[in-house]
Amino acid sequence: ADTTIQLDTFKGSALRGAWQTHLRSLYCAEWDNHDPLHQNLCPVCYLLSRETGTGNIRRPYSFSPPLTDQNTFNPGDRFSFTVNIFGDAERFIPYIVLAVGQMGQHQGLGKKIHRAKPARGQRKPRWERGKFSLVTIDAINPITAEKQPVLPEGASMAQMPAIPVTHTQIIARAETAIPADGRLALEFLTPTRIIHHKKLTHHPEFTPLFSRILSRVTAIGQQYADDAPMGKDTYTRLVSLAETVRLQHDATRWWDVSGHSTRLHREQKMGGFIGIAVYFAEAETWRALLPWILWGSVVQVGKNAVKGEGVFKWQSSPT
Repeated sequence: ADTTIQLDTFKGSALRGAWQTHLRSLYCAEWDNHDPLHQNLCPVCYLLSRETGTGNIRRPYSFSPPLTDQNTFNPGDRFSFTVNIFGDAERFIPYIVLAVGQMGQHQGLGKKIHRAKPARGQRKPRWERGKFSLVTIDAINPITAEKQPVLPEGASMAQMPAIPVTHTQIIARAETAIPADGRLALEFLTPTRIIHHKKLTHHPEFTPLFSRILSRVTAIGQQYADDAPMGKDTYTRLVSLAETVRLQHDATRWWDVSGHSTRLHREQKMGGFIGIAVYFAEAETWRALLPWILWGSVVQVGKNAVKGEGVFKWQSSPT
């Protein structure tokens, strides 16, 4: 932080909003242009507003905000957050790197708490958000735990990351993670908002959660990695297995969060459950379902993943 930054308790909306606004103002003067060619070639439109005509568009990125209780960052304080990039959107990583660095100096972040000089010809004072400087960027593979410097501290040139998460890695890791005692814990680190059969679920029941993971992962794969659609029989089999998983222990609570939707031009409810849930199933059930759960922990799950919701981690045979 270069000047004091004040954020709400849930920090994801502010981060994504500042990043999105700066991308649009810096790199695209036609962000409302719905021409398919423009949307595929323009990095801003591809990331933020590309349409497929299917009504099931998933953005090729998600945010994971700082997972700390600190809301005020004073000059000199450091904070970190994650931007996950999916599939062929990796070609736009240089734009993302530039936007993150520049938004800290131009757009700023958080609440407008700093009094600034009036604009030319104006008498009323302006108020600005806190400013920050980009220190370093690392690429991290959460499945293999590999880490690669993309922008080392003090460097001016960013490198393209080369340690992507692959399905082969997911399968290998899932095989070693099958719980010996049948218990799998999921810890929901940011509000997880699950809609199942058009109804909001307030508890981490497994079938609604798994269905949303399956839907999100397969849609991202089809839209950004040229995956073939999942067959109906495969989908039905996986959901049927999910229905056999039992919620053994629920230590979650509901976290009411709201934010402003630029697209809808109104306040948006973003509440979801956070905390730990422990599930039980047979080993063969986990063998079939775990790869999808691991993918879900990479891409996040539920509504508003682009704003940092639906972040969770998993643990086999929790103590």
